[in-house]
Amino acid sequence: MTAEEHAAALWALERASHDEFVAKIRAWAEAAEASGDELRARRHREHLSRLAAMPKPWERAQRAA
Repeated sequence: MTAEEHAAALWALERASHDEFVAKIRAWAEAAEASGDELRARRHREHLSRLAAMPKPWERAQRAA
């Protein structure tokens, strides 16, 4: 396995982990909205916004390639 293949595998794992975490937070936000807990729903939506805004190393690696 080349260094590039190894890096791509690591980025794929990191992205999968990130996507899974985002899905979990999104589910929490939807559950809070469904239960009428606007404060909790707003906090989860804000968390999703922060996650969306954060730099993602796998995107930088793809642009550089």
